[in-house]
Amino acid sequence: MFNPLLNDLTKIKNEELELKITELIKKYTIAARSGQGIVCEQITVILNAYKDEQSRRYIESNQKLLNKNKNLDDFINVDH
Repeated sequence: MFNPLLNDLTKIKNEELELKITELIKKYTIAARSGQGIVCEQITVILNAYKDEQSRRYIESNQKLLNKNKNLDDFINVDH
């Protein structure tokens, strides 16, 4: 879900992304224990945006790795 108050998540480093996710999980836990359902919902929206970006990066990284491995097929000769 889009949140206009979030900066462009594609521009932050992986480490910063992971730290922010951890921080938001902690804040969610505190809000949930305090009975702040509305705050939990808002944190969930933002947390999902960060997790979506993390997933996008993971998929992109794996795709690059697969493409790199496909290029190795040109060097392997399995003719009998």
